[in-house]
Formats: sequence, structure tokens, C-alpha cells
Amino acid sequence: MVSWFTRTASCPPRRFFGARFLFLVCLPLLLGGCHSGPETEIAQLVVRSGADQCGLPGGECPKPLVVEVLGPRRRGLLGGKGWAHPVPQVRVRFAPADPADGLEVVGDSEVLTNAAGMVRVTVRLGKKFGDQYLKITLPDVPGLSRTVRFISGIQVSGNKQEALAGDVLHTPITVTVADENGDPLQGVPVYFTLVHAPGKKGELEVLQPVTDAEGNAFTQLRTDPHATGKYEILAEVSDPTRKIWTRGVRLTALALNRTQLMIGLLGGLGIFILGMKFMSDGLQQVAGPRLKSLLQMFTRNRVAGVAAGTVVTGLIQSSSACTVMVVGFVNAGLLSLRQAIGVIYGANIGTTVTAQMVSFKLDAVAFPAITLGVALSLLAKRHTTRHLAEVLFGFGLLFFGMKLMSTQMKGVAGFPTFVHFFSLFDCRPSVPGGLMPLPAVLGAIVIGAAMTTIVQSSSAVTGLIIALATSGLLNFWTAVPLTLGSNIGTTITALLASIGTNARARQSAIAHLLFNVLGTVYMVALFYVTVDGIPVFMYLVDQITAGAVFADIPENVGRHVASAHTLFNVFNAVLFLPLVAPVAWLCEHVVPVKDRESLAIHTLEPHLLDAPAVALQQSVRTASTMLETAWQQVKSGYEAVREREPASQADFVEREEQIDKLQHDITQYLVELTARELSEQQSRVIPDLIHCVNDIERIGDHATNLMELARQAADNRIKFSKKAREELDGLFKLVKRMARSTRAALQAGATEATAEALKIEGEVNRLRDVFEHNHVRRLEKGKCSVVSGVVYVDVVGNLERIADHLSNIAERAPAIHSHGDGVSMIDT
Repeated sequence: MVSWFTRTASCPPRRFFGARFLFLVCLPLLLGGCHSGPETEIAQLVVRSGADQCGLPGGECPKPLVVEVLGPRRRGLLGGKGWAHPVPQVRVRFAPADPADGLEVVGDSEVLTNAAGMVRVTVRLGKKFGDQYLKITLPDVPGLSRTVRFISGIQVSGNKQEALAGDVLHTPITVTVADENGDPLQGVPVYFTLVHAPGKKGELEVLQPVTDAEGNAFTQLRTDPHATGKYEILAEVSDPTRKIWTRGVRLTALALNRTQLMIGLLGGLGIFILGMKFMSDGLQQVAGPRLKSLLQMFTRNRVAGVAAGTVVTGLIQSSSACTVMVVGFVNAGLLSLRQAIGVIYGANIGTTVTAQMVSFKLDAVAFPAITLGVALSLLAKRHTTRHLAEVLFGFGLLFFGMKLMSTQMKGVAGFPTFVHFFSLFDCRPSVPGGLMPLPAVLGAIVIGAAMTTIVQSSSAVTGLIIALATSGLLNFWTAVPLTLGSNIGTTITALLASIGTNARARQSAIAHLLFNVLGTVYMVALFYVTVDGIPVFMYLVDQITAGAVFADIPENVGRHVASAHTLFNVFNAVLFLPLVAPVAWLCEHVVPVKDRESLAIHTLEPHLLDAPAVALQQSVRTASTMLETAWQQVKSGYEAVREREPASQADFVEREEQIDKLQHDITQYLVELTARELSEQQSRVIPDLIHCVNDIERIGDHATNLMELARQAADNRIKFSKKAREELDGLFKLVKRMARSTRAALQAGATEATAEALKIEGEVNRLRDVFEHNHVRRLEKGKCSVVSGVVYVDVVGNLERIADHLSNIAERAPAIHSHGDGVSMIDT
């Protein structure tokens, strides 16, 4: 019997992709538990708005009273607290607690809830002065009721004003008192009390005014010049002579210190980013030597590439840094475009680790982590312990910065200015169960992308979005598009890094952009596929995350934003994993290969300096190439001596210039690498490698000497004896074997190759002495001329000195590849 997996695997890629997409779209239906259709069970009666209003006797309240009937919480199959669904077609009855007050609702006193489980009614105040109460009941559910307070006989103006810190309010706070006929009452005492202030210097100018002829009593609030926050004022009316009084009416005013807000917000963001950098640097130093092992995983398959990208980004805490590293790998020829695309998919998943961490309320661990990190750093003797202390210190800074941002945002969450600003791109549907406004969604995506482009860190922007959502300034509907925008904005770093690189590296940067843009496009489309009036993706996030994020008072919004960030990037990677080849094809057409030069590999890639282990590997690889070029020079020089025909001047000079340039480039690259954070073992490698490069350059110089000797032999028509030619050929073959062993030792650090090279070097020294003795005997017997003898001795001497430099390189090769702990640092 053919299994489902076998049949699916045999499907064409388009059908397989479509099946995955359909499965992901339908998954929330499975996660939604057993609930389907309208809710019928009644569990809650909630007053959403319109309570505690006041007005003149007999007048209608300016705002409607909104009541909602909800069922019990329904949990999804994957957990979470779930959320309560509205119950339609429920009878809601309104009646005054005391009919003598005259309080009533306009229209029918018994109303059915609408499809959203809500009832909106207008309340008319009674003639009696003072507090009046309206009782709300459900005739079909005895025992479930609410009582709402209204105040008749007073009006308030100047409530909920906003001012700059240190200023007085734009208009005075005014309480107007009227009798049962609506006529103003003069001489009534009104008591104002400042019950809460964000600073110590805020004060009311008048505490106990009395009403004037128009029934108005005034006071003014002077705010604290150094404090941002909410002032709460209690206004009470009490006139024993007229026998009128009310319970306190709570009023609010807001003051904003813009300088303090900007310093606090930007300071918190800066500390957050600094904490990320400390964590990233520390983790890179701990895991740096193992990045090579992860790099080797890239070549296995696309799934391994995604896993490697996820792990690397999770370690260095930055998808931008990971993708820049990938661009460097491609530019250096270490990765193909298709391998790079898999790593980029994984990088998007790995970057969600930061958002997951900051979404948990771990403020309490910030200072202990900072303290422990500093203490370990001061006391640690081992480099690994110090780097772990750096990670711990960064972890503490991360949450301290998050706390600073959250505190600032919570302080201004209710300010009309900020509420109005964020409402400009509010993505919440205008009516319950409606669709998200597309212009607002696109605007939020653009804002998220722009913020990330400026900050150059999607993790930092996502952390800021979580802080805004936690404070109440952002709702979940808006936070998700902002997060999608931050995913697009983070691609700018790789695009900038690809400037000046080869075509394949630029294609890998374009792949990052296309991956995130295409993912955002289909996710925006899914915003308009709804389950119970909620976008299918957001519904899924709510089902698997604790708290009711779509309730009137949203719960656990920060965790929902982090879950949405992770879920989107995981979904995106799963959906696009079978499409690596088409994405690569698209990138190749966006950035076409114009000529072979556009595919040139840059081994000493600057972006790899942030991965010291890989940068050292590239330096060794380039040194090995330099050694091969130098040996080609030696070979050309010796053959020119033997045949008395100097090689092409242009080719020889070009290779000589290439050797000199490689010496300069490798040395400069290693000097730049010393400015990075290196482990103790890596620091020891650099001097040995520089010495090797200098030895290779000296081999090139001796090759030039051989070419000069060839010219002398040609100009003077020098002929070597048969015996002399045999000796020189034997010595050259020996040095050639030594060069082959030395290159093998430099490439892989093989001790056998090193031992062979050193053994040959001893034989070369022995033969030099023997050949010089033989030469003297031939001179004594007159078998060769003095001029040819001088050239012969110089050729032997240059070959012997070449062997000396090869010996130096072979001796240092094991030290370059391995140190006292026996851990291989780099191997090609």
C-alpha cells in the first residue's frame, strides 16, 4: 500500500507547496477546539464603557452605555487560556435601582445583543440631584447582573487635558452645579483633591471654590516641570444647607516632559542594543571556533542550511550580522547561492530568539545578571569564563533597556497626542468582525521597515514594538504588520554589505529581500481570510498563546507579538523550503551574471573578519594559493636556467607582482583581524601566519634570482656539464617534493607532511655540500669554466635557500592549525 508520505513526495513541487499552504491556512480551524458557529452559553456580563457619566437633571448622557455578553473561555488544542466569544440574541434588561430617581434608558428597557454580543443604549438622567444607579440584568440568566453609577445635577469640563510639564492646563477644570430644573446653583462648595501626581511639585491652585452665579466652580492645575504622567483629581459636591451632595467624580490631567521622555526612550533603546552587542560578542567568542563546523553543515542539504542559519543567528543574536556573513561566504566562494538561501531562511527564524526573551517579564533578573556578569568578569582568569560573563552582562542590559522603554511608554500610553499618532496607522477593523483597513496595514509595514532601516536591528525594533504593545499604545492588530515591516527593513544591511561584491553575493542579498517581501505579501493576503471575524494567522497565534488578545482589555499582548514574529518566520521558512531553486532562479534574473569577472571570488572577504575562525581559514587558503604561485615562479626560473631561455618577461613580472600584492593583502587582512575580539589560540596563529607569508614572498624573490641567472647563462652562452645538469635536476626534484609536502602541511596541518618536508630539507642541505665539493673538483680538473661555475653555485644556493623558507613554513603549519589543547582551529 502506498503511504501518504510517498504519494506526497512524488507530487510535483507546485502541488506539494499548495498542499502545505492549504494545511497551514486550515490549521487554526483544528486549533480552535470544539467551538464552531455562534456562542450560546452565557458566562459573563461586562460593562465596556459609558459608566460614571454626569450631566444636568433630565438630560441625556453624552456617551452611550455599552454592555457585552460573553461565553466561557474556549481553549485551542495547543493550549493557551483561550478567549471568550460574544453571545448574540441575549435579552438584556435595564432598570433604575430606585425608580424615584427618574433614571431611565431612552427607548426600550429590554434589548437583544447584536452579532458581536453587544448592546448600546442612551441613558437619561433623573431629576433628583446626586448619585443614581442603573441595574443591568439578563432575564434568562438569574443571578448575573451589574450596577452602573450616574451623577445628576453636575457637569464637568476641562477633563483629560494634556499639557507640557511645568505648564498649567490650557483651560481651568470646571464643575457646574444645577438644581432639578437645570438652573445654576450659586454658592455651592466644591472640594478638589489631588489624589495622585507623578512628581512632587504638581498642585491645585484652588482647593475649595464655591459656584458663581452661573453655577460654575473653577480650579487650575500646575504640573511638575520634571515629571511625565497622569494627575488624578477628585471633585466632590457637598452643601448641607441645600441637602445636596455627591460621591467624588474622578478627573484626570496629563503632563509630558518631552526631553525626559526622549532621553528615557532612546536611552532604553541604546542600552537594549548595547546588551544585544555584549551578548552577541560574548557568544561569538565562545562559539566562534565552532562556526566552521556549522559552515560545513551548509553543504549537506537545504534543511541543514536552515538549521545552521537558525543556530548561528541565535548565537550572534542578529539576523543582519548572519546574512552579512553569508554574503561574505558567497563572495569568498565558500557557499553557493542555493546553500546561502537555506541559511538565510534559518537566520530569519534565529532572530526571533531575542523577541521571545524580551516578551517574558524578566525585569527582576536584569540587575542580578548585570551584577553577576561584572563580578565574573573581574574575577575570571580564563577567557571562556570572561566571555560568558560578557553574555550574562549583556543579558541583564537587554532586560534593563527593555524595562526603561516599557516604563516610558506606559507613562504616555493615555496621552491624546500619542493615541492620535498611533491611530493614524491603527489596523484594527472599524467594526467588530470587519476586515483590517488595507491602507493602514501597508502604512504600518512601511513604518516598521523604515524604523528597522534606521536602527539597523530588527530585534531592537521588535523589542520596541513589544514595549509599545505592552504599554497599550499598540494593539495586536497593528503590532503584527509593524513586525512584518521590520522583517523587510532588516534586509537593508545585507544589501549594503553586498555593494562591491561579486554577482553571486549580490544575488544572496537579493534572496534575503525577496524571501521577506514575498512572505509579507502572502501574510497580508491571509489577513483577509478570517475565522470568527479574526484573520486566520492572528487567530492561530491567539490559540497557542496564553491570554485573550482580542478582548476589549487585551491580555498578554507582548507574548502574542513575540509568538506572531516566530510563527511567521517559521511558516515562511517551511513554505519556501521546497522553492529554493525557483528563488535562486529569480535572483539570478534580478542580478544577472554579465561576464566572468562579475563572478570573481574574493578570498580575503572583509565581512568575514567578524568570524575570526573563518577569516583565518581564508588567510591560510590565500597563503596556500600564494605559495603555489611562488612555486610556479621557481619552476619557470629553474627551467629558464636549464634551457638557457628566459621565460616570458610579461608573465613572470605579472606573477611577481601578484605575489607582492598577496603578501600585502594577507598581512593587511591579518592586521585588521587583530582589531577584533580573538581567542588566545587565534591570537597566536596570526604572527605565525605572517611569518609564513613573508617566507613565501622570499621564495618568489629567489625565483627572480634564478631568472636573472638564466639571463646571465643565455648572455654568456654558458653550458653545464652533463654531471652538473644531473645534480641540479636531482636537487630541483627534491625541492619540488618538499614544496608539495609544505603546501599540504599549510593547507591541512598534516604532521606527516611536515615531517616529510623537514626530512627533505636535511637531504637538500647534505646534497648542497656534496655538490659544491663536486663542483670544486670539476674546476680543478678543468671540466667547467669559472663563469659557469659561478652560475652553478648560485643556482644551488638559491634552491637551498628556497628549501630553507619551505622548511620555515612547514615548521609553523602545525602551530597554525592546532595549539596546546589539540583543538583544530581551521582546516580547508
